[in-house]
Amino acid sequence: MSPKSNEMMDNHLLQSESLTRPGPVAAEYIRVESKIYDARRLAELHPGGPLFIKAFAGRDASQAFLSYHRRQFPHSSTKAKAAYERDDETVKYSKEDNQDFMELCDRVEKVLPRLSSFAPWYYYLKVAFLLCFVVTLEGYMHYNRVYSWKLSALMGLFYAWIGLNIQHDANHGAVSRYHWVNRALGASQNWIGGSAISWVHQHVVQHHMHTNDVNLDPDMAGSAFIRLNPLAPLMKYHIVQHIYFFFLLAIYGFSVVIQSFLNVVYGSHHTAMSPLLVPHRVFESFMSIIFVCRWVLLPLYQVPELDTFLSTVPMYMVCGYYLAFFFSISHNFSGVFMLEDTTREASSEDTGTFLYKQVVSSSNVGGRVLCFFNGGLNYQIEHHLFPRISHCHYPTISHTVHQYCQEKGIPYVHFNTVWENIRSCTKHLLDLGSHQTPKNVNFFEQKVKSQ
Repeated sequence: MSPKSNEMMDNHLLQSESLTRPGPVAAEYIRVESKIYDARRLAELHPGGPLFIKAFAGRDASQAFLSYHRRQFPHSSTKAKAAYERDDETVKYSKEDNQDFMELCDRVEKVLPRLSSFAPWYYYLKVAFLLCFVVTLEGYMHYNRVYSWKLSALMGLFYAWIGLNIQHDANHGAVSRYHWVNRALGASQNWIGGSAISWVHQHVVQHHMHTNDVNLDPDMAGSAFIRLNPLAPLMKYHIVQHIYFFFLLAIYGFSVVIQSFLNVVYGSHHTAMSPLLVPHRVFESFMSIIFVCRWVLLPLYQVPELDTFLSTVPMYMVCGYYLAFFFSISHNFSGVFMLEDTTREASSEDTGTFLYKQVVSSSNVGGRVLCFFNGGLNYQIEHHLFPRISHCHYPTISHTVHQYCQEKGIPYVHFNTVWENIRSCTKHLLDLGSHQTPKNVNFFEQKVKSQ
């Protein structure tokens, strides 16, 4: 790590109060580039459905629109004008700010036209198989009162595949151009014990927009036992976190079920949810209760023994471990970039564009086979750049993305095998657990344009 990076770390990653930042957005509005829109009105008019507009209410959605639609926001359109409120004088936006990303979009368009980027027909065969399997297996277990750890573990594995292949694409709006299809399949997140609304708030609104931001990405929070954030206190036991980290992942499944319910009840996860999501939160809370009835109360009612509950534990462990493992290694590897204040606008000459920040904070692993099983989440770079493209197409566009990054000198990390990725992640965790200022982490200083 360069001396400049050490200096940044010592100053808490350049928390410069003197730099001008975009102003806050009121809860009933949404900002796109330098314009403020009425969130409720825009939600009613949005062709992709109201959920994302509601979720981003009170925030800046410039980067979200750019990555999801692969084009500039149509401020002059009839629908946009109907929701327009005023210009935001605190933001000086130029189309040149994301010129590199638009250039990449043009290249991807030649390989994968925008209207062809949703799920192909054979994806629905995978969806049908996964959903039919879990419904049939759950029916078999309840009807026959058979709660074995083997069946429970198998259920957990299929729940993980549903999470990666169905709910993830659907809640990103990547399955279909029809928002009701995405919402219906996105509800599979509730079926496997999570919350679609909590996930959208945590994953889409925060993680995707502020990937590896030491202050704004909830996935950087870690815990008292896991130090993922270099700003977190370094404890003595962190020296061995690279060992016990892979064991603690086993409790992630329990955490998701409990935390998802609490998130929708209190309307917060890392930051407060949009008030426009309140009606959705009521439904989500009900679905969490249904899940507990299905996998705690009903089994115990039918077979009132401690072994009954213990036999369902592998379901949470297998599902949670599978999900947490692949998400963890994709953003935690030796040489990864960590960022600060990703809300700021940056021009191409600052090398702090949306494209740059997304690529350097993610990594890929494996190829088409792993893509099939993991819903394309092994292509994290392509996914973070184009979350509304179905994962089925990531292998197709990856060469184009890689080639463009090479031309622009943007670090593009791809591990050939999962084992290589694990080794790099282990090295990264050891680094964070051994040094207050990690040696193999790149800290990125984003410049800010004078306003």
